[in-house]
Amino acid sequence: MGETFDRLKNSLKKLPGLGAKSAERMAAHLCLESPQSARELVELLSDALEKITPCPKCMGLAESGEQCRICANPARDPSRICVVERNADIEAIERAGAWTGKYLVLGGKLSPLHKIGPDKLNLKLLSERIESDGVREILLALSNDIEGEATCHYIRERIVGTRQITLTRIGFGLPNGSQLGFADSVTIKNALDSRRSF
Repeated sequence: MGETFDRLKNSLKKLPGLGAKSAERMAAHLCLESPQSARELVELLSDALEKITPCPKCMGLAESGEQCRICANPARDPSRICVVERNADIEAIERAGAWTGKYLVLGGKLSPLHKIGPDKLNLKLLSERIESDGVREILLALSNDIEGEATCHYIRERIVGTRQITLTRIGFGLPNGSQLGFADSVTIKNALDSRRSF
């Protein structure tokens, strides 16, 4: 088609969940069938890049350095923290409507293979929240894979330690190796309802 189209297609292909064919269809749609929508998208992306920042309390998505909606909500229980890998996991759990506590986004999971150690995750922030918020329960809602399990063990041994905190791991009705952000609401609700001590 052309160099510009190829660059657009390749850039779209980098988005999570988009393969080569989907990226090509999306690029063609934006350029040929819906140029006005494409212009609106460019404007919204530019605006989002300026205004959306990590929440200083949980590292979720917030507006310009303010706390996110969940952290700012006084009805949410600050003594209960659900630890997730990514922002998409918060959205998935919120859609299920089964968690009334707050969150902390780790920003990934421990992975020696990818050179992700404890210092690359928001574990220090988790320790600070445990102290400042009087945390009584931590729900570990991390992926059901080796790295997720290793991260849970690290949090149990190094972060929680001997503190009197109920530590639970999300129950899994999810296949081994799956990512929470791709699960449907019913599966996530069932997994939250069947969480277990860790």
